[in-house]
Amino acid sequence: MSAGWLDPFYPILPDASWVARIAGQGAKFIQLRVKDAPLQTVKAEIARALAAAATRGCQLVVNDYWREAIDLGADFVHLGQGDLAGANLEAIKSAGIKLGISTHSLAELNNALVAEPDYVALGPI
Repeated sequence: MSAGWLDPFYPILPDASWVARIAGQGAKFIQLRVKDAPLQTVKAEIARALAAAATRGCQLVVNDYWREAIDLGADFVHLGQGDLAGANLEAIKSAGIKLGISTHSLAELNNALVAEPDYVALGPI
């Protein structure tokens, strides 16, 4: 899947079991958004979700954990405004990972566009 085309159905899911379930129903573009978990759990969830998505022909987007996305070979990472400031955008782009950024206002959109993302999400989650 190229970043020039994004599936309009974009579920945001909390763990790998949900990724497998929804990808198995035909979703082609899913974000894994693990929150409030130890880093080892996050890494395991990302690895399991990447495997589940790959076997079902689905593109997985890793939310927030850009270092782990690089280490585990993800194709996409999604950052919120708070995570954008601390992310190494050069490392993300050097790894060939496509970047998505959340925005909720014109000011946040302008901030996101400076990072030259592959896509921008507009509105609340």
